[in-house]
Amino acid sequence: MSKEALVVDRKKLFKDGDFHGFLPSTERNLIGLILKSHYYHARGNELENNQELQQIIPYVWIINPKEKKVLAYRRSSTQSYNEKRLRNKWSCGVGGHIDKEDSSDPITNAMMRELKEEVLMSVYPKPKIIGYLNDDKDDVGKVHFGVVALAETEEKVEKGSDEMAECRFLSIKEIESLFSNPANEIESWTTLSWPFVKNYLIVNQLSSSVNFGWLTI
Repeated sequence: MSKEALVVDRKKLFKDGDFHGFLPSTERNLIGLILKSHYYHARGNELENNQELQQIIPYVWIINPKEKKVLAYRRSSTQSYNEKRLRNKWSCGVGGHIDKEDSSDPITNAMMRELKEEVLMSVYPKPKIIGYLNDDKDDVGKVHFGVVALAETEEKVEKGSDEMAECRFLSIKEIESLFSNPANEIESWTTLSWPFVKNYLIVNQLSSSVNFGWLTI
């Protein structure tokens, strides 16, 4: 039996207008819309080329607010990473498709499952949603829609999957140096959401509801 992924009809998801880049969760309650309007569709080439459906993808930044660092990783360049279009790219978001097995609380469960699949931690923190990502500039972005969240930890984090070639915590200065190096290919969702994560690290207000509009689900 083929796997199925959670999707939302594009027209329903963007019924109040589409956007490009990062949208803070304060500006639109898309979580409620996703939970109300989603269904599951068989994964495969048909779905990956169907721009009428948006595959909802959790995208979790792992951050250390005390040291003001974020976890960055480089995706594998080999067949161990299935999505050819993202191989060898640097990313700061951990995530993937929402499977039918996550259905009791799909977004939260998928975030926790992906964290446990991708990285090794002694305690896995529950992510907090800060916004959404939409990027229609390439074939990957046209069929995927990101739900961005932060997972805070002060503990050691290691790669837990061969899909990662390497991972490490980097400071703000190191992240921006990584991004500015033309030898590095950076995932678009990472560059689009980085300004908001950077601001959070600088401000470091755990209870702030003004800048980010925390949404706990």
